[in-house]
Amino acid sequence: MEIATLLSVGLSNGCLYGLVGLGLVLVYSSQGIPNFAHGELFMAGAFLAYTAIVLLGLPYFLSFLIAVVGIGLMGMLLEWLAIRPISLHRSLGRASSEVAIVLATVGLAIVLKGLARIPWGDSVRNLPTAFTTQTVTIGGVAIATQRLLIVAVTLVLTVAISVFFARAPLGKKMRATAQNPTGAKLIGIHTSNIYSATWALAAACGAIAGVLAAPLIFLHPDMGTRMLLKGFAAACLGGFGSVTGVLLGGVLMGVVEIFAGRYIATSMMDIFAPIIIILVLLFWPQGLFGARRAARV
Repeated sequence: MEIATLLSVGLSNGCLYGLVGLGLVLVYSSQGIPNFAHGELFMAGAFLAYTAIVLLGLPYFLSFLIAVVGIGLMGMLLEWLAIRPISLHRSLGRASSEVAIVLATVGLAIVLKGLARIPWGDSVRNLPTAFTTQTVTIGGVAIATQRLLIVAVTLVLTVAISVFFARAPLGKKMRATAQNPTGAKLIGIHTSNIYSATWALAAACGAIAGVLAAPLIFLHPDMGTRMLLKGFAAACLGGFGSVTGVLLGGVLMGVVEIFAGRYIATSMMDIFAPIIIILVLLFWPQGLFGARRAARV
């Protein structure tokens, strides 16, 4: 029974890591840079849902939708205000532009964290769960309904995003822009708009993870920092070039992490993510499910 319980916790935690990592992968695939403000978008989604549910008294799933759409629009706005001016600056070379954008995302993370402290301070808050029934018994194992919701939403979102990139015109344009931005421009794709849409989709994924995770980890302005590290590790493990890979990497990481924390030491749950990042970057830079890239010389 204990192993089954640990598996359920590890699976749901891994799904959260995968959702956060997915947002990182989307931005990295389109612009080649890691978005270090993604953890704060995760946090902002949780606080926006808290405002809608607790302060405004709106239903959970309506609040969920408000948080996802609202943070998606925030992601688009951040790209337009802070990222696009740097990427379009003609005096910067490509390498300098990428470094400047990475530093801009670090600055955005600090700003968003500070803004969250203005109305909320440093108090820890609790977001209600989606269902009044707290646990469901499956095969004699009591599983939290919130964790079942996390797994279900992750599976649905994985399928939806896969279909979106394979079938939807906008998804195909995003793939084309990620593979060859110059070629995409030549065939008439407005890459600037594609970047904004990618940031919106990535931010929405972060908001989904934030709303789902908040009842389990509580709300705090610093809650996104730890989750960013976990999501980054999941993306490294699964491969930054694979949407399904990062989700599988997150699940694998969540399951191994929870067992290591239970049977080795609880401190392993905090140091496991940086260990994964270091090992993967040293021995398997493309990740477990990423494809090797050929370099033209």
